Formats: sequence, C-alpha cells, structure tokens
Amino acid sequence: MSATFSQYIKIIGKGQKGSRSLTQCEAYEAMKMVLAGKVTGEQRGAFLMLLRTREETPEEIAGFLQACRELIGSDVTALGSTLDVGCYAGKRRQLPWFLLSLACMARAGYKVFMHGAHEPGSGRMYASYVLPGLGLSEVNTVEQAHTQLQHKNASYLDLSVVLKPLDDIIKLREVFGLRSCANTLGRLLNPTQSDFSVQGVFHTGLDIKHARVNELFSDYDSLCFRGDGGDPEVNRERDTRLHLTRNGVTEEVTFDAYDGDWALKERHMNVATMLAVWAGEQSHRYAEQSVVGTLTALLMLRESLDLSAAQQKASELWMQRNKSALPFA
Repeated sequence: MSATFSQYIKIIGKGQKGSRSLTQCEAYEAMKMVLAGKVTGEQRGAFLMLLRTREETPEEIAGFLQACRELIGSDVTALGSTLDVGCYAGKRRQLPWFLLSLACMARAGYKVFMHGAHEPGSGRMYASYVLPGLGLSEVNTVEQAHTQLQHKNASYLDLSVVLKPLDDIIKLREVFGLRSCANTLGRLLNPTQSDFSVQGVFHTGLDIKHARVNELFSDYDSLCFRGDGGDPEVNRERDTRLHLTRNGVTEEVTFDAYDGDWALKERHMNVATMLAVWAGEQSHRYAEQSVVGTLTALLMLRESLDLSAAQQKASELWMQRNKSALPFA
C-alpha cells in the first residue's frame, strides 16, 4: 500500500465536514501515481469512486489532465492534426451522423484526428465500429495513424494505443458498475496537441464544467456542447448551447432548434443507412440537419466564423460532397 497516496484519499473522503477538493497540484500528483500503477487496486477504486460520488472540480480535472498528457508519446503529439475530436459516448438512439460531418471536414483539407474507447456490453454503436464501413480502415499503431492522416486527412486511434493506463481505468466500469472521471479525461485529452479540440457531453452542466477546464489551458481553442447521446453531434431537435473557448475565455452561442417534426429512434442501426444518405439515395431529416448543424459548430471553432457564416459554409460543404465515393475515401 502507498502511504503517500492514502493522504489524497483522506483529503476527499473525510465526510461532508472534514473533506475538501484536491488542488490542481494535488490532483496532478495523485493521478500521476494512479497511472503509474503505484497504488493498490483498493486505493485506486476508493479514490475514483469517492470522486464519482461528489463529482470532480475543474481544477481537479485539470490536474488529472496534466498527469495524463505527460505520458502521451511524442509520436502521438507529432501527428499534426488540425482538429482533435474525442468519440467516447457511443450512440443508442441515432446513428453517429457526426462522422459524416468530420468526413466533410477531412475532404475540405482539415486533418481530423479522432480517439475514443468502448465499454464491452454497453450495446452502444461506437465510432470505431462504423468508420471502416465509411472508408476509414482500422489502424492499430501511431505510425499507421500518421500514414492514414497524411493520405486521407483523417484517422482514428483507440485510447488503448494513445494512453493505455487511462483506457484501463475506463474499462473498470465492468468492475464498478459506474463510470469514472476517465471518460471525462478522454474527451478533454487532446493527445495530438491540436490547436482545436472538440468535446461532446451528455449530462446537463457537464458542458459548463468542460468549458471551465478548457479555460485553464489557453494554448489551444476548444468547443464543447451537449451532443446527441454524449458524442460531438449537434441534435437540431433541441437548442444547443455551444461553448467556444479561446485564450482562456469562453463565448456561449445558442444554436436554435430546427423547427420541424421530431425524429423517431433509428429502428435499424446500420452503416448502410449512413452510406445511402451520403450518396443522396435516401432522405433522412434528422441526419441532414445533424450533419450540417455539426459542421456549423466545427467551422465556428476552426475558422472563427459567426453562426450565420458557418451555417452557409457548412451547407456548401455538405452539398459539394462527393456522393459517388465513400465518405472517407
């Protein structure tokens, strides 16, 4: 047992009156030990679940992020993406239409790096399951991702390759029955040190918390919003508040809901539907509104466009897509 680490458990676990949050420095030191395997399984479990019970502060998350980023290899940070996108939620109700938005960005010349994880038995459709069918073959090494990024302007790497110790914590959900802060850290990780980071969250208030964390890192710009299912996908059936953080300052822009009928849950979650919509062979109101809406948000971040200008450019990119080729061909 690590006596040093036990002090961090005491800080956050002494009850309502005796406990307090970790400082950013304390959080950094604690997570550094967790990731290095210098704590017992019992200590790791107690620490993560105590945090889960009361939820992490932005300063704690920032400290955890610093510890995570120190372990990311220089080959990952050198990938040179211009848009870093966390894909950690997985979809239940709708297909991952945001991937078609990212395909449009890649075709427009932006280098898009995606990373994510999956939880066995969740029943969710993760980005990694769908991308090969959209023309982006699976890669399992950083070198392969580099080649793919150069040839296709897009690549996806599993978190187990990017930062295995963090992926191991995510997989602990099978043991705990609950998610830990690792899912939040994955979304915020920005492992390629891109100038632009995109994060989708599910629960109310998490978008605000992410923005507070993003404000503590002024070396890149960030976009965070409550996306469909928790992935970075604008759901036009409801108002979406976009949190755009630049130089430590967050601007909130409300993307009003589309005035139309609500879409039903996708009956058959099949990539063939996405390909048919891309090819213009099938009309799908939710998909088309979502793809253009997500593109709008991405362009607001990447090009510093206002909402109106971004919507116009997003519509143009979608209309000009190559319907005869796979999205990531």
